[in-house]
Amino acid sequence: MKKREKLLSGMLAGLLCLTLVGCGASNMASGGTAADGEANYKGKEFSYMADSAPGAVFDSQVSESESVGKTDGGSGGVYRNSEVKLIRRANLTVQTTEFDKAQTALDTLVIEMGGYYENAELRSGSYYNQNSSRSGSYTIRIPAEKYDVFMTQVDGIGYLARKNESSEDVGEVYYDIEARLKTQRTKQERLLELLKKAQSMEDIIALENALTDVEYHIEQYTSDLNRYDGLIGFATIQLSLDEMVKIVDEPGERAPLFTRMKAGVVSSASGLADGAQDLLIWVSYNLFGILIFAAAAAAGVVFGRRYIKVRKTGKKEQKKEEGAEE
Repeated sequence: MKKREKLLSGMLAGLLCLTLVGCGASNMASGGTAADGEANYKGKEFSYMADSAPGAVFDSQVSESESVGKTDGGSGGVYRNSEVKLIRRANLTVQTTEFDKAQTALDTLVIEMGGYYENAELRSGSYYNQNSSRSGSYTIRIPAEKYDVFMTQVDGIGYLARKNESSEDVGEVYYDIEARLKTQRTKQERLLELLKKAQSMEDIIALENALTDVEYHIEQYTSDLNRYDGLIGFATIQLSLDEMVKIVDEPGERAPLFTRMKAGVVSSASGLADGAQDLLIWVSYNLFGILIFAAAAAAGVVFGRRYIKVRKTGKKEQKKEEGAEE
């Protein structure tokens, strides 16, 4: 009995040493000790780097890919490197005077690229003002291999007024999680082997508790990898589609003074005409309310004048009576 307990204790100690060595090796691969790696992993928060300059990010990734030295093709490009885990994002603003046509073109392009809408919001403008412009906000997921094709064809939807691209290489974090997951699965296999050989209830409970903790970490690391796989496999594109009522050709800053003044007068006259039209439309929708208000105001003016007239007449008569008494 004592020999068996000593044997199980020795195997548990060996398994613990194996786990510590595996964790240390995975952290050394990312440039730190086991304790540092655990702290770094827990402290890291994922960021899309939306405000970073795409050129700087791509340059740093190219240098990293050259140091890895594993490419699928002869060009040595960053996107052909199997070790690079890129999350790509873009923020686009598209303007159009034909909103329905542009929306249909966007739907067709997303389907052709094999993507989907993660979120779509359509704002139809004002119910009372038919001239009010419409707009749409879309979160689009496009397969990473079709990202460049999508970006070259998106300007066919309308006028591409704004484009902002960013990317992030999460390979260091990804492979660190992958190494930790492999270590936990190895630990799980060893614990299962020990559980088959365990005979005392105390050993069985201890091994089951250890297995529960290992399974928790396996699920956590697997969930993290699945999340990164989804972000890496599909680029995220935020697109705003804005309907423009009219397009005005504004002269440049170096245009002749008369040309710039003429454009200003035309724009001012156009704004005045649009304002007058909007006012007439508003009056037509609120005609009865305006008539009731006007009738109430006219009645108030009439009664007010009569009240003032009666009051003045009363004061004159009172003065006459006071004069007669004197």
